Amino acid sequence: MAVTKIHRTSRLTLIISIIISVIVLALFFFGGQVPEHEKIGADMAQPAFTDILLYWMYALLVITEVVLIGFAIVDFVRGLKENPKKALSGLYALLALAALLIVTYVIGDGTLLSIPGYEGTDNVPAILKMTDMWLYSMYFMLAVTVFAIIIMPLVTRKILLEDQ
Repeated sequence: MAVTKIHRTSRLTLIISIIISVIVLALFFFGGQVPEHEKIGADMAQPAFTDILLYWMYALLVITEVVLIGFAIVDFVRGLKENPKKALSGLYALLALAALLIVTYVIGDGTLLSIPGYEGTDNVPAILKMTDMWLYSMYFMLAVTVFAIIIMPLVTRKILLEDQ
């Protein structure tokens, strides 16, 4: 009964988020351009619904992170009760992620950008380094994922062959 409810809830959540995403993307691609007098760069295309697309992406990111952190905390607390040593090993992964973020922030470039028509307050070294931090971290995690996809089946096969 509980599994069916979880399955139904997750399916409904996925369908709703896909429908909203398709609507937002349709608005972005087919919603026209900003009027000429409101454009930031006169010679550049600027879709009218860019803000809605960015806010939707921010909302999805925040919801994902809150749910991820919430489940991680619940799992960690549950693991501490059942097997404290194993639960602390999960903490090492969190420390590795923190180390990755610190290293990628340090190697990030804080050189101010020349952006035509931009008058905002985000073109400062700290924000630029943080942007580089997220990009470098994503590149690193993508490389690790691809490496795992390629290597893990080979390692698993070797272990299985040795056991026979």
